[in-house]
Amino acid sequence: MNSKTNSILIVGSGLAGSTLAMELAQRGVHVVLIDNQFPQSSSRVAAGLLNPIVPKGVRKTWQCDTLFPALYDYYTHWEKALDAKFIHRYPFLNLHANANETHEWNKQRENASMADWLSKAAPDDFNQLPFEDATWVNHCGRLDVPTLLSAVQHHFFSQGQYFTEQFHHNELKKSNAIWCYKEKEYDAVVFCEGIGVLENPWFQWLFFDPTGGDILTVHIPNLGATPRIIKQKQWIVPTGEPDIYLLGSNFHKNSLSHVPETSDAEALILRAQQITQQPVTLLSHQRAVRPTVQQRRPYLGEHQSEKGLFVYNGLGAKGSSLCSWLSPMLAEHILAGNPVNDEVDIARFNG
Repeated sequence: MNSKTNSILIVGSGLAGSTLAMELAQRGVHVVLIDNQFPQSSSRVAAGLLNPIVPKGVRKTWQCDTLFPALYDYYTHWEKALDAKFIHRYPFLNLHANANETHEWNKQRENASMADWLSKAAPDDFNQLPFEDATWVNHCGRLDVPTLLSAVQHHFFSQGQYFTEQFHHNELKKSNAIWCYKEKEYDAVVFCEGIGVLENPWFQWLFFDPTGGDILTVHIPNLGATPRIIKQKQWIVPTGEPDIYLLGSNFHKNSLSHVPETSDAEALILRAQQITQQPVTLLSHQRAVRPTVQQRRPYLGEHQSEKGLFVYNGLGAKGSSLCSWLSPMLAEHILAGNPVNDEVDIARFNG
């Protein structure tokens, strides 16, 4: 495909579809978005945590040095374009459960390659919490994903390019090099369907492992005037509203259920009470299913034989940071044929 591309259909306006749509539109492409507005989609239930460090092994997240230097500027650019506020920087306090964790974090903190990412927390930084040691993780924050999605929807809806409806795969037909859907023609179709990809007849050969997870919105008093992310096994993330936080996370492997269960909320709340030593009041409980992928690397690229069909899926828990790198990459791949990163290219599964 080349710069003469006239129109692209994006199926799904979650985080992947929304950021890709903005990238393509910025490059002069006419974009049409179709989304069924499922309230429990993984993007709409995402906490949007931006964290450069994987706690297990205390190591940088994949592509950390590529993602985080440009991450906040990327979303600030879209805030200005969409006239909305959805990117927030927050301090991130990782609490150590025991001496072994303290040793592991301190060892990595002294590593020269981690100097910009980790800082020792002073006792006064967490003296109201029942822990003896902690580490600050730098360059952290939260992407308010629902606000971003709403802003993108409004942007394209106002131009007659956003449709709230169920996409029907059997109505997509190819005529020569053009894809036709409901009497409209497209040079390319990009499937950003999240777990809906399980019903996609063109990409069922890709491996997906449905994984459910719960996110709670809660009230927790007395955590301090300065909002900060707190983590010890689970995370507690500020929302921007006084004393209102998001709680997560847990995992339900091989589950397609979107129905939250009381026992899961109770477990998360109990743990939050132990961490904060404060009463935790449940305000809402949501559950979503993510299409977990092989090797924890997203799926990007064009179908091997059906040219003009693309997939963008499997962003996982790091999607809020990965989109800032992958969405521009995929836009250039679709329009100019530029290669995508080998680790995410679905061509790695061909043959």
